[in-house]
Amino acid sequence: MSGDPDTPSSETERAGTSRQELPSTSPLALTADEARRERSTAARFAGIGVQFAVTILVSLALGSWLDKKFGTGVFIYLAVFLGAATAFYSMYRQLMANLEREEAATRARKAGGQSGSGGPQ
Repeated sequence: MSGDPDTPSSETERAGTSRQELPSTSPLALTADEARRERSTAARFAGIGVQFAVTILVSLALGSWLDKKFGTGVFIYLAVFLGAATAFYSMYRQLMANLEREEAATRARKAGGQSGSGGPQ
């Protein structure tokens, strides 16, 4: 490799094109606010998954404890079913709340963009 950006370093179909003329392959950079919002959303979704798993495990432990205490085998099934239903409902509520926040933010951005672009001529 010669270090010259205009000199091709291999015999490929792009070798005849200088590096400055190649199309960008990376996505556009996010602003600091957008990057923070995406990290916050990712953390929220990860938290939903952890909460779901913990709810199932706690209900499993509770059902197992009740079965040992009463000498039955039915409480574990009941507890896991109720725990799963509770976890799914909680996940649904959190996802719908997140969707509503995103829609409200989109509406606010559109309203802010429309009020700034219009004006007297």
